[in-house]
Amino acid sequence: MKTLTLRRWMGLNALLAALAVAVALAASLAGESPLPFFTAWKDWAPEQKDILWVSRLPRVLLAALAGMALGSSGTAFQGLLRNALADPYILGVSSGAALGSILGLALKLPFAAVPVLAFATSIAAMLLVYRASMRSGRIAPHTLLLTGVILNAFLFAFILILNGLASFEQSQKILFLLIGNLETETYARIGCVAAIVVAGLVLLTAEGRALNLLTAGPETAQALGTDPDRHRRRIFFAASLMVGAVVPLAGLIGFIGLFVPHIARWTVGPDHRISIPASAWIGAMLLIVCDTIARTLLVSTAFQTELPVGAVTALVGAPFFLILMKKRGGS
Repeated sequence: MKTLTLRRWMGLNALLAALAVAVALAASLAGESPLPFFTAWKDWAPEQKDILWVSRLPRVLLAALAGMALGSSGTAFQGLLRNALADPYILGVSSGAALGSILGLALKLPFAAVPVLAFATSIAAMLLVYRASMRSGRIAPHTLLLTGVILNAFLFAFILILNGLASFEQSQKILFLLIGNLETETYARIGCVAAIVVAGLVLLTAEGRALNLLTAGPETAQALGTDPDRHRRRIFFAASLMVGAVVPLAGLIGFIGLFVPHIARWTVGPDHRISIPASAWIGAMLLIVCDTIARTLLVSTAFQTELPVGAVTALVGAPFFLILMKKRGGS
Protein backbone atom coordinates (compact mmCIF):
# COMPACT_ATOMS: atom_id res chain seq x y z
CA MET A 1 0.00 0.00 0.00
CA LYS A 2 1.43 3.39 -1.03
CA THR A 3 1.89 5.94 1.73
CA LEU A 4 -1.01 8.36 1.63
CA THR A 5 0.26 11.91 1.95
CA LEU A 6 -1.94 15.02 1.97
CA ARG A 7 -0.45 15.98 -1.39
CA ARG A 8 -1.34 12.60 -2.95
CA TRP A 9 -4.84 12.69 -1.41
CA MET A 10 -5.52 16.16 -2.79
CA GLY A 11 -3.98 15.36 -6.16
CA LEU A 12 -6.08 12.21 -6.68
CA ASN A 13 -9.28 13.94 -5.60
CA ALA A 14 -8.57 16.95 -7.82
CA LEU A 15 -7.92 14.68 -10.80
CA LEU A 16 -11.09 12.61 -10.25
CA ALA A 17 -13.16 15.75 -9.63
CA ALA A 18 -11.93 17.29 -12.89
CA LEU A 19 -12.81 14.08 -14.77
CA ALA A 20 -16.26 14.01 -13.15
CA VAL A 21 -16.93 17.63 -14.18
CA ALA A 22 -15.83 16.83 -17.76
CA VAL A 23 -18.13 13.78 -17.88
CA ALA A 24 -21.04 15.81 -16.46
CA LEU A 25 -20.48 18.58 -19.01
CA ALA A 26 -20.32 16.14 -21.92
CA ALA A 27 -23.48 14.35 -20.70
CA SER A 28 -25.33 17.67 -20.39
CA LEU A 29 -24.63 18.44 -24.03
CA ALA A 30 -25.45 14.93 -25.32
CA GLY A 31 -28.96 13.78 -26.12
CA GLU A 32 -31.63 13.58 -28.78
CA SER A 33 -30.85 17.21 -29.62
CA PRO A 34 -27.06 17.52 -29.12
CA LEU A 35 -25.90 20.96 -28.02
CA PRO A 36 -22.66 22.04 -29.70
CA PHE A 37 -20.33 23.19 -26.95
CA PHE A 38 -19.51 26.70 -28.23
CA THR A 39 -23.04 27.36 -29.41
CA ALA A 40 -24.46 26.24 -26.11
CA TRP A 41 -22.21 28.42 -24.00
CA LYS A 42 -21.79 31.48 -26.23
CA ASP A 43 -24.88 31.92 -28.33
CA TRP A 44 -27.76 30.27 -26.55
CA ALA A 45 -31.17 30.09 -28.14
CA PRO A 46 -34.09 30.02 -25.65
CA GLU A 47 -34.88 26.39 -26.44
CA GLN A 48 -31.24 25.41 -25.90
CA LYS A 49 -31.29 27.14 -22.52
CA ASP A 50 -34.37 25.16 -21.53
CA ILE A 51 -32.88 21.86 -22.70
CA LEU A 52 -29.64 22.47 -20.82
CA TRP A 53 -30.77 24.15 -17.60
CA VAL A 54 -34.27 22.72 -17.11
CA SER A 55 -34.04 19.23 -18.58
CA ARG A 56 -30.51 17.87 -18.66
CA LEU A 57 -28.42 19.58 -15.97
CA PRO A 58 -30.72 18.69 -13.02
CA ARG A 59 -30.80 15.08 -14.24
CA VAL A 60 -27.01 14.96 -14.52
CA LEU A 61 -26.62 16.47 -11.03
CA LEU A 62 -29.04 13.92 -9.53
CA ALA A 63 -27.19 11.08 -11.27
CA ALA A 64 -23.89 12.38 -9.87
CA LEU A 65 -25.27 12.58 -6.32
CA ALA A 66 -26.84 9.11 -6.49
CA GLY A 67 -23.61 7.66 -7.89
CA MET A 68 -21.56 9.33 -5.15
CA ALA A 69 -23.84 8.04 -2.40
CA LEU A 70 -24.10 4.46 -3.70
CA GLY A 71 -20.41 4.15 -4.65
CA SER A 72 -18.99 5.46 -1.37
CA SER A 73 -21.50 3.60 0.83
CA GLY A 74 -20.70 0.39 -1.08
CA THR A 75 -17.00 0.84 -0.30
CA ALA A 76 -17.80 1.46 3.36
CA PHE A 77 -20.06 -1.63 3.62
CA GLN A 78 -17.51 -3.87 1.86
CA GLY A 79 -14.75 -2.69 4.19
CA LEU A 80 -16.81 -2.84 7.35
CA LEU A 81 -18.34 -6.26 6.63
CA ARG A 82 -15.12 -7.53 5.01
CA ASN A 83 -17.14 -8.87 2.13
CA ALA A 84 -16.44 -7.90 -1.49
CA LEU A 85 -20.03 -8.72 -2.50
CA ALA A 86 -21.70 -6.37 -0.03
CA ASP A 87 -23.51 -3.31 -1.38
CA PRO A 88 -26.56 -1.26 -0.34
CA TYR A 89 -28.80 -2.96 -2.91
CA ILE A 90 -27.89 -6.57 -2.08
CA LEU A 91 -27.95 -5.95 1.68
CA GLY A 92 -31.50 -4.58 1.52
CA VAL A 93 -30.55 -1.03 2.56
CA SER A 94 -31.79 0.44 -0.74
CA SER A 95 -35.00 -1.62 -0.55
CA GLY A 96 -35.50 -0.40 3.03
CA ALA A 97 -35.14 3.19 1.84
CA ALA A 98 -37.55 2.49 -1.03
CA LEU A 99 -40.14 1.12 1.39
CA GLY A 100 -39.82 4.27 3.52
CA SER A 101 -40.16 6.46 0.42
CA ILE A 102 -43.26 4.60 -0.77
CA LEU A 103 -44.79 4.75 2.72
CA GLY A 104 -44.22 8.51 2.67
CA LEU A 105 -45.82 8.65 -0.77
CA ALA A 106 -48.82 6.56 0.32
CA LEU A 107 -49.30 8.69 3.44
CA LYS A 108 -48.92 11.87 1.36
CA LEU A 109 -46.23 13.22 3.67
CA PRO A 110 -44.46 16.48 2.73
CA PHE A 111 -41.27 15.99 0.71
CA ALA A 112 -39.00 16.98 3.62
CA ALA A 113 -40.38 14.09 5.72
CA VAL A 114 -39.85 11.39 3.09
CA PRO A 115 -36.00 11.20 3.30
CA VAL A 116 -36.28 11.01 7.10
CA LEU A 117 -38.61 8.01 6.82
CA ALA A 118 -36.40 6.49 4.10
CA PHE A 119 -33.34 6.89 6.34
CA ALA A 120 -35.13 5.24 9.29
CA THR A 121 -36.22 2.22 7.24
CA SER A 122 -32.83 1.88 5.50
CA ILE A 123 -30.88 1.84 8.76
CA ALA A 124 -33.43 -0.60 10.28
CA ALA A 125 -32.90 -2.92 7.29
CA MET A 126 -29.11 -2.68 7.63
CA LEU A 127 -29.17 -3.43 11.36
CA LEU A 128 -31.49 -6.40 10.83
CA VAL A 129 -29.16 -7.94 8.22
CA TYR A 130 -26.12 -7.22 10.37
CA ARG A 131 -27.57 -8.78 13.52
CA ALA A 132 -28.95 -11.81 11.69
CA SER A 133 -25.57 -12.60 10.10
CA MET A 134 -23.51 -12.44 13.32
CA ARG A 135 -22.05 -15.77 14.45
CA SER A 136 -19.95 -15.71 17.66
CA GLY A 137 -19.16 -12.05 17.17
CA ARG A 138 -18.21 -12.42 13.49
CA ILE A 139 -20.02 -11.79 10.24
CA ALA A 140 -20.86 -15.00 8.36
CA PRO A 141 -20.54 -14.04 4.63
CA HIS A 142 -23.04 -16.60 3.32
CA THR A 143 -25.58 -15.69 5.99
CA LEU A 144 -25.04 -12.00 5.29
CA LEU A 145 -25.86 -12.30 1.59
CA LEU A 146 -28.70 -14.77 2.17
CA THR A 147 -30.27 -12.51 4.79
CA GLY A 148 -29.99 -9.57 2.41
CA VAL A 149 -31.71 -11.51 -0.38
CA ILE A 150 -34.49 -12.70 1.96
CA LEU A 151 -34.99 -9.22 3.38
CA ASN A 152 -35.19 -7.79 -0.15
CA ALA A 153 -37.96 -10.27 -0.99
CA PHE A 154 -39.76 -9.46 2.27
CA LEU A 155 -39.60 -5.70 1.69
CA PHE A 156 -40.71 -6.07 -1.91
CA ALA A 157 -43.78 -7.95 -0.68
CA PHE A 158 -44.72 -4.91 1.44
CA ILE A 159 -44.02 -2.61 -1.51
CA LEU A 160 -46.31 -4.69 -3.75
CA ILE A 161 -49.06 -4.58 -1.13
CA LEU A 162 -48.76 -0.79 -0.92
CA ASN A 163 -48.77 -0.63 -4.72
CA GLY A 164 -51.99 -2.63 -4.78
CA LEU A 165 -53.62 -0.14 -2.40
CA ALA A 166 -52.31 2.95 -4.21
CA SER A 167 -54.10 5.17 -6.69
CA PHE A 168 -53.11 5.07 -10.36
CA GLU A 169 -50.95 8.20 -9.98
CA GLN A 170 -49.21 6.85 -6.87
CA SER A 171 -48.74 3.49 -8.59
CA GLN A 172 -46.87 5.19 -11.44
CA LYS A 173 -44.55 6.93 -8.95
CA ILE A 174 -43.94 3.62 -7.16
CA LEU A 175 -43.03 1.99 -10.47
CA PHE A 176 -40.51 4.77 -11.22
CA LEU A 177 -38.98 4.27 -7.76
CA LEU A 178 -38.60 0.53 -8.31
CA ILE A 179 -36.89 0.77 -11.71
CA GLY A 180 -34.67 3.77 -10.99
CA ASN A 181 -35.69 7.16 -12.24
CA LEU A 182 -33.51 10.22 -12.78
CA GLU A 183 -35.99 12.40 -14.59
CA THR A 184 -35.92 16.12 -14.00
CA GLU A 185 -36.12 17.26 -10.39
CA THR A 186 -36.12 20.77 -8.99
CA TYR A 187 -32.83 22.39 -8.05
CA ALA A 188 -34.19 22.97 -4.52
CA ARG A 189 -34.72 19.23 -3.92
CA ILE A 190 -31.39 18.37 -5.51
CA GLY A 191 -29.73 20.95 -3.24
CA CYS A 192 -31.25 19.31 -0.13
CA VAL A 193 -30.03 15.88 -1.24
CA ALA A 194 -26.59 17.31 -2.06
CA ALA A 195 -26.22 18.70 1.46
CA ILE A 196 -27.00 15.29 3.00
CA VAL A 197 -24.75 13.36 0.61
CA VAL A 198 -21.81 15.71 1.17
CA ALA A 199 -22.27 15.51 4.97
CA GLY A 200 -22.40 11.70 4.83
CA LEU A 201 -19.37 11.55 2.55
CA VAL A 202 -17.32 13.77 4.87
CA LEU A 203 -18.25 11.56 7.83
CA LEU A 204 -17.39 8.36 5.95
CA THR A 205 -14.06 9.78 4.77
CA ALA A 206 -13.26 10.82 8.34
CA GLU A 207 -13.85 7.18 9.35
CA GLY A 208 -11.37 5.96 6.73
CA ARG A 209 -8.54 5.24 9.17
CA ALA A 210 -10.85 3.38 11.58
CA LEU A 211 -12.25 1.43 8.64
CA ASN A 212 -8.72 0.39 7.67
CA LEU A 213 -8.24 -1.03 11.17
CA LEU A 214 -11.66 -2.72 11.21
CA THR A 215 -10.82 -4.41 7.91
CA ALA A 216 -8.00 -6.17 9.73
CA GLY A 217 -10.51 -7.48 12.29
CA PRO A 218 -12.31 -6.02 15.34
CA GLU A 219 -9.78 -7.58 17.74
CA THR A 220 -6.88 -5.92 15.92
CA ALA A 221 -8.74 -2.62 15.80
CA GLN A 222 -9.46 -2.80 19.53
CA ALA A 223 -5.85 -3.71 20.32
CA LEU A 224 -4.76 -0.57 18.46
CA GLY A 225 -7.00 1.65 20.58
CA THR A 226 -10.07 1.84 18.34
CA ASP A 227 -13.61 1.30 19.62
CA PRO A 228 -15.09 -0.99 16.91
CA ASP A 229 -18.73 -0.56 17.96
CA ARG A 230 -18.57 3.24 17.97
CA HIS A 231 -17.02 3.37 14.50
CA ARG A 232 -19.44 0.75 13.16
CA ARG A 233 -22.38 2.89 14.33
CA ARG A 234 -20.95 6.00 12.67
CA ILE A 235 -20.30 4.18 9.39
CA PHE A 236 -23.78 2.57 9.35
CA PHE A 237 -25.32 5.96 10.12
CA ALA A 238 -23.43 7.85 7.38
CA ALA A 239 -23.95 5.20 4.67
CA SER A 240 -27.64 4.69 5.46
CA LEU A 241 -28.16 8.48 5.62
CA MET A 242 -26.83 8.90 2.08
CA VAL A 243 -28.82 5.98 0.67
CA GLY A 244 -31.95 7.22 2.44
CA ALA A 245 -31.44 10.68 0.89
CA VAL A 246 -31.02 9.62 -2.75
CA VAL A 247 -33.55 6.76 -3.04
CA PRO A 248 -36.68 8.99 -2.66
CA LEU A 249 -35.58 10.94 -5.75
CA ALA A 250 -33.56 8.43 -7.80
CA GLY A 251 -35.31 5.18 -6.88
CA LEU A 252 -33.68 1.75 -6.72
CA ILE A 253 -30.47 1.67 -8.76
CA GLY A 254 -28.60 -1.58 -8.30
CA PHE A 255 -24.98 -2.67 -8.65
CA ILE A 256 -23.31 0.78 -8.58
CA GLY A 257 -22.47 0.12 -4.93
CA LEU A 258 -21.10 -3.30 -5.88
CA PHE A 259 -18.65 -2.68 -8.71
CA VAL A 260 -17.59 0.92 -8.04
CA PRO A 261 -15.66 -0.03 -4.85
CA HIS A 262 -13.68 -2.60 -6.87
CA ILE A 263 -12.83 -0.03 -9.55
CA ALA A 264 -11.80 2.43 -6.84
CA ARG A 265 -9.50 -0.11 -5.15
CA TRP A 266 -7.92 -1.00 -8.50
CA THR A 267 -7.43 2.70 -9.23
CA VAL A 268 -6.22 4.23 -5.94
CA GLY A 269 -5.56 1.23 -3.68
CA PRO A 270 -7.32 -0.25 -0.63
CA ASP A 271 -6.71 2.62 1.82
CA HIS A 272 -10.23 3.75 2.76
CA ARG A 273 -9.06 7.32 3.43
CA ILE A 274 -8.76 7.73 -0.35
CA SER A 275 -10.86 4.85 -1.73
CA ILE A 276 -14.07 6.26 -0.17
CA PRO A 277 -13.87 9.71 -1.86
CA ALA A 278 -12.55 8.03 -5.03
CA SER A 279 -15.61 5.73 -5.02
CA ALA A 280 -17.82 8.80 -4.81
CA TRP A 281 -16.23 10.43 -7.89
CA ILE A 282 -16.13 7.17 -9.88
CA GLY A 283 -19.73 6.35 -8.90
CA ALA A 284 -20.83 9.80 -10.08
CA MET A 285 -19.12 9.34 -13.45
CA LEU A 286 -20.44 5.82 -14.00
CA LEU A 287 -24.04 6.67 -13.17
CA ILE A 288 -23.93 9.78 -15.37
CA VAL A 289 -22.68 7.62 -18.26
CA CYS A 290 -25.30 4.90 -17.59
CA ASP A 291 -28.08 7.49 -17.48
CA THR A 292 -26.85 9.13 -20.69
CA ILE A 293 -26.99 5.71 -22.38
CA ALA A 294 -30.46 5.09 -20.91
CA ARG A 295 -31.93 8.36 -22.22
CA THR A 296 -30.26 8.34 -25.65
CA LEU A 297 -29.93 4.69 -26.80
CA LEU A 298 -33.48 4.14 -28.12
CA VAL A 299 -34.87 7.65 -28.30
CA SER A 300 -33.89 8.12 -31.97
CA THR A 301 -35.09 4.67 -33.03
CA ALA A 302 -38.57 3.47 -33.95
CA PHE A 303 -39.22 2.83 -30.22
CA GLN A 304 -38.66 6.52 -29.32
CA THR A 305 -38.37 5.73 -25.63
CA GLU A 306 -35.95 6.02 -22.74
CA LEU A 307 -34.66 3.02 -20.81
CA PRO A 308 -34.82 2.90 -17.00
CA VAL A 309 -31.36 3.69 -15.69
CA GLY A 310 -31.67 0.75 -13.30
CA ALA A 311 -31.89 -1.58 -16.31
CA VAL A 312 -28.60 -0.25 -17.71
CA THR A 313 -26.75 -0.60 -14.40
CA ALA A 314 -28.15 -4.14 -14.00
CA LEU A 315 -26.98 -5.12 -17.50
CA VAL A 316 -23.46 -4.06 -16.50
CA GLY A 317 -23.55 -5.11 -12.87
CA ALA A 318 -25.14 -8.57 -12.99
CA PRO A 319 -22.37 -10.15 -15.13
CA PHE A 320 -19.81 -8.40 -12.91
CA PHE A 321 -21.45 -9.93 -9.82
CA LEU A 322 -21.36 -13.43 -11.34
CA ILE A 323 -17.69 -13.07 -12.33
CA LEU A 324 -16.85 -11.89 -8.83
CA MET A 325 -18.75 -14.81 -7.26
CA LYS A 326 -16.91 -17.26 -9.52
CA LYS A 327 -13.50 -15.76 -8.71
CA ARG A 328 -14.22 -16.02 -5.00
CA GLY A 329 -15.35 -19.64 -5.37
CA GLY A 330 -18.62 -18.85 -3.59
CA SER A 331 -16.79 -17.95 -0.36
